[in-house]
Amino acid sequence: MVYPPGSFSKNFGWRGSGLKKLHRTIRKGFHNALVPVLRASFRSDVELAGGLDLIPVNFFLHNREGYLSVDELVFQAIRYRHSRAFDRLALFAFHLNRAGTGVDQDSREIISRPAMWANEFVRERLWSSGSWSKSALHNAALDEFLSSRLEASQNVRLKCRSNFRHLFELCGFVPLSTDIINPGLEQWLASALFLVWDRHLLDGGVTDRESLIEVIKSEEIHKLLGVTEDFISSHTRTFADLYIHTGCLKRLSEPTGTTLAKGIQIEQNSNEDIVDVGLDWVEREKIDGPVERRIVERNIQQRDRRKAASLKQRYRNKCQFCGTRLHVGDAHYYSEAAHILGIGMPHNGPDSISNMLVLCPNHHIQFDRGILRLVKKGDQYQIESKSSGDPLHGKVITLVHELEVEYVTRHFDWFR
Repeated sequence: MVYPPGSFSKNFGWRGSGLKKLHRTIRKGFHNALVPVLRASFRSDVELAGGLDLIPVNFFLHNREGYLSVDELVFQAIRYRHSRAFDRLALFAFHLNRAGTGVDQDSREIISRPAMWANEFVRERLWSSGSWSKSALHNAALDEFLSSRLEASQNVRLKCRSNFRHLFELCGFVPLSTDIINPGLEQWLASALFLVWDRHLLDGGVTDRESLIEVIKSEEIHKLLGVTEDFISSHTRTFADLYIHTGCLKRLSEPTGTTLAKGIQIEQNSNEDIVDVGLDWVEREKIDGPVERRIVERNIQQRDRRKAASLKQRYRNKCQFCGTRLHVGDAHYYSEAAHILGIGMPHNGPDSISNMLVLCPNHHIQFDRGILRLVKKGDQYQIESKSSGDPLHGKVITLVHELEVEYVTRHFDWFR
């Protein structure tokens, strides 16, 4: 299908600051509150001249019955400072293309997914054999694709190509020395999946677990994230459970159940990208047990969840390997207590703090399967990775609790 370019060819100040400008625009248009706003009011309030107000409205934000919806992208913009994780989520929202509406220049018919060309480019050209290929972003390759998908003059197509490619530069995906692009999903995977499901529900979808899982498969979300289908499948059920447990769209309210309709003051700490609100309610028993058992695919015989919750609180839900905190809703953070030696057969490791690490879901899986291991070097513990080019390889982890070296050694030797 051939698509109209709409306002995407306009100069949104992309060079160096376009997605940061998008972040500021969302905050201003939503008045720093997680409440839907009239599309017309948003356009007026953001005060962008020359039709530039249509860029966030039509290409990044979800539209419903004349209103702009509150979803994960809006939540991230309002609750947190601008970051590269936001930029990557915004680009994903553009690729997902459950955003605004457009008008066909000839037929004047309304097009519900006006940037579908970007979605098709990622799925058909950028993604190949389980990852994104940088060569697809070369000018010649982009020009060839856009000439077949955009109904516009060559000059307009060149502007769209320049704007589109620069989004990848703003996200740090290019330039690279290798052809394979690492999407860095450990920082924004949960937000991406939550955004898919938010927009699925806003478009009238249902919240049962199997429907959420099917959306990820049918929309080929793994291609939009630059990874294999198996990788996403290994995470989808866990995060679908977490999405349901956190209340789906209701998680975008205060934990007390009151919305942020009046706006709230957000403390900004110059040393942190994430607002620290203390131990998240996701730590409670109803999430901790079933989610962790499923994600590591093992049968845990016994579990004192208070120990795990206490340890995760000490690390503020930050992964000890990569430093990531998964924010999965307003005041909701998620990390996992990984046993160094499994407490079930065949290891029979103890359910003790000295046998635990605090990890994000990705690195929990890799640690449990021996892709990542720890080795003691003097008084420190260093990560060893079996994955070629892994930036974690050789990294020394910071500890605020003591590990039993015997457990670390036995884990290392098991996967030797």
